[in-house]
Amino acid sequence: MQTPPEHGPSPRVSIVLPAYRSQNTIARSLQRIEAQSWRDFEIIVVDSSPDEETADIVRSFPDVRFRRSASRLLPHAARNVGVTLAQGELLVFTDPDIYPSPDWLARLVAAHDSHGGVVVGSLDCYGQRLLDRGMHLCKFSKWLPYGGRRPVDMSPTGNMLIRRDAFDAAGGLPGELFLGDITLSRALQARGTPLLFEPGAVVEHHHEDTLGTFLRERFSRGISFGEMRTEWIDGQFRVLLYLAVTVFPVRLTRIAALMVMHAARGDWPRWILPFPIALLGQVASLAGEAVGFWRALLGKQ
Repeated sequence: MQTPPEHGPSPRVSIVLPAYRSQNTIARSLQRIEAQSWRDFEIIVVDSSPDEETADIVRSFPDVRFRRSASRLLPHAARNVGVTLAQGELLVFTDPDIYPSPDWLARLVAAHDSHGGVVVGSLDCYGQRLLDRGMHLCKFSKWLPYGGRRPVDMSPTGNMLIRRDAFDAAGGLPGELFLGDITLSRALQARGTPLLFEPGAVVEHHHEDTLGTFLRERFSRGISFGEMRTEWIDGQFRVLLYLAVTVFPVRLTRIAALMVMHAARGDWPRWILPFPIALLGQVASLAGEAVGFWRALLGKQ
């Protein structure tokens, strides 16, 4: 990767991607990253696939720094490995099934330079199937590319810029968790580090799930989130209260209203027909959370 001489031998930005059986999408992702208008960056891919298909594709990009892991790494564990290799003062996290717009990196860096803190980019949907858009609305309605810059309470690692020192001070990403980005976001907020949403820094997410795998993933993540959330709640009575509003449609109603509000900021007709799929995904997530709360309650007895 070329580095402008005025910035010295090390790039300012290190873009880190975890990979696992990513052969269907990673070539397009790397092509889009290499085509960025802002040039002072390096790309690091950490792959833990059980075969060589993904590795062979990445090796065809000679400017990409590549690390192969013999053992399976969860995404955040792979990101942590990438951070140890990174030379930049700014870390940018994304995924191998995400395709950035040409000015993506320029907008992330400009937002950081003008406001500081963590910059959270927006996530649009790559596919045009109803299922694609429904899954996307369920997972990423808060970060659709609409509206203006504004504070947010959480940053997905699909589109995130953070200073290395802030990342280290917040404790990094828990590598053993799929929900480590939630933990990192909470730690950053606890330290007073703002999270700024920059809707102009757009990436497209390529969804490959079927409806069945999507619902199973939402249910499984819901269990993990429910168990995690009980650690933040003081007392069994409050856990029981969260369980009650999760089982009854109190939280579902609120989440549905928020999805509508987020979609209404922009191209809302695009999200009308996929809305039932998104709602079904939220039902699966909340059902998983209820199981997580119940398990945690039983474990505390």
